Amino acid sequence: MVSPHPAAADFTNPPNYSFPHHRLGTLLRDPNKIPLVLVACGSFSPVTYLHLRMFEMAKDYVRQNTNYEIIGGYLSPVSDMYKKPGLLNARHRVNMCNLAAEESAAWLMVDPWEAFQSYQRTAVVLDHFDYEINTVLGGIHTEDGEHRNVHVMLLAGSDLISTMSEPGVWSLADVSLISSLLCERLTSPHF
Repeated sequence: MVSPHPAAADFTNPPNYSFPHHRLGTLLRDPNKIPLVLVACGSFSPVTYLHLRMFEMAKDYVRQNTNYEIIGGYLSPVSDMYKKPGLLNARHRVNMCNLAAEESAAWLMVDPWEAFQSYQRTAVVLDHFDYEINTVLGGIHTEDGEHRNVHVMLLAGSDLISTMSEPGVWSLADVSLISSLLCERLTSPHF
């Protein structure tokens, strides 16, 4: 979670928007764990096998090394306003991501919210996920009916994380609030 309490007034939804949650877990299997949703923001122009593999690598790491339980994952394509050279139209990128997500992990989805509006900072996008999952959907429940809020975490490659230290690229306030999980691409074996 980035902001303490995002509210409906903080977000403007694109026309005909509804938050995708068809693959989002609704029951926390282990009451000793913290429920977690992973969100990867990016151009996804195009979405690649490595983007999808990043989710699986993160899931393995989280399961073996943390006190979290993953209940869902999202690809969040950036807006056309991002103006990256060669960026395909948002509609095409969202469609590609949907096809990729539906053919991969049973817990992966695509949220088009970011893609179909003006450019949004990553912290705002994560706040949107927090609001939709914890406020609108009501978080998650344990088997004994206890309500829990879901922790929303940015899933990012080292290329994105490295930009956080570049002056003027990220707001320091945003960087200090974003919790993230880094997936590093190894180019050669490390012994």
